[in-house]
Amino acid sequence: MTASEARSERAPTARAEPHLGHLSLRNFRNFEDLDREFPEAGVAIIGPNGSGKTNLLEAIYYLEVFRSFRGVPDGQLVRFGEDVFRIEGELAGEETVAAAYDRSRKIKKVEVGTQEVERVSDGIGRFGVAVFRLEDVEIIRGGPKARRRFLDVALSLGTPTYLAALQRYRVLLGQRNEALRRGVSSAELAAWSEGLIEAGASITASRQRWVLEGRDRYAGHYEAISGGDRADIVYASSLARSAGVDPAAGEPEDVEVWQERFRRALEDSADRERRRAMTVVGPHRDDLRFPIEAPEGPRDLRGYGSSGQQRTAALALRLLEADRLREGLDREPVYLLDDVFAELDEGRSRRLLELLETGRSGQVILTAPKPGDIELRGGDLERWRIQNGRFIAG
Repeated sequence: MTASEARSERAPTARAEPHLGHLSLRNFRNFEDLDREFPEAGVAIIGPNGSGKTNLLEAIYYLEVFRSFRGVPDGQLVRFGEDVFRIEGELAGEETVAAAYDRSRKIKKVEVGTQEVERVSDGIGRFGVAVFRLEDVEIIRGGPKARRRFLDVALSLGTPTYLAALQRYRVLLGQRNEALRRGVSSAELAAWSEGLIEAGASITASRQRWVLEGRDRYAGHYEAISGGDRADIVYASSLARSAGVDPAAGEPEDVEVWQERFRRALEDSADRERRRAMTVVGPHRDDLRFPIEAPEGPRDLRGYGSSGQQRTAALALRLLEADRLREGLDREPVYLLDDVFAELDEGRSRRLLELLETGRSGQVILTAPKPGDIELRGGDLERWRIQNGRFIAG
């Protein structure tokens, strides 16, 4: 697939409804009381560091996954001196989604329309939001946990059964690890193993499919932003490693194949588990690798890539995530861009702008420290200035 094909695949030709129409914040971060209507095309939020630009995008994205994209606990999102925050967003043409958290009682509530959902997970993915952040480079150069979290969020939004399998796996993994710490017999341990195998195989199969099906588009996005460099994305499954197979080769494999591999991997690692008192194989040990072509052969970007190459990989990964989200929604997502051009060279910035302008007509809400940093949508986005959690004139 060429870079131009990657850009145009399944791209809507006109702006698609719905979009973020209205946002209301109460005691979220440094926002005391905000009610704001958003233009259909989007808006550029201008202000210095610490003014509340990122907090605003964080609030919008919170309505997608009900977690901070910074990974901080809900209690730290409540405005200083207050006990409760509330966020409400109206998706024009669709429905209202709201979330509130009471720090004193440690209670979170989510509403879709006028109804409170029984489980927070039932409200996930209603908005359709694709986020791009300067800090996304840590997905590439950080530890495996960040990459697993990326996969888990992307798949929870795009694969209906994934979140339930992930939640079940985490519960069973905790129970199995506790059993190993207590030194239970093999027969007792088996009570947790079969459920773990079932949930873990479902997770692994979904991850492999997501990566293999998105591989060409990731490569196309990387090539387009970099100006011609070749790159790849590889799912490094601990179960495949235990079985001595290459999960990047061939077609996505069935859940039953992964179940058998997981079962065999647990058997092979039984002595090691007993010594370490923990489950040492499974999707909680998986990773992503990002090879790039080099004169001496493929090099992994985490250890050998330059800052520019790592940022390019992070952007290509987020563009792939946005592509898959758009396909799942059958419409454009809302694009949140948090100061993403700040540390890109002129060439990469220009080529990223081209990618975002070509075939992507969704609402854009972006942040920048000064007006000169904004060229997206032809530089015609409405501009709002922000200071200390308040929008100001000028």
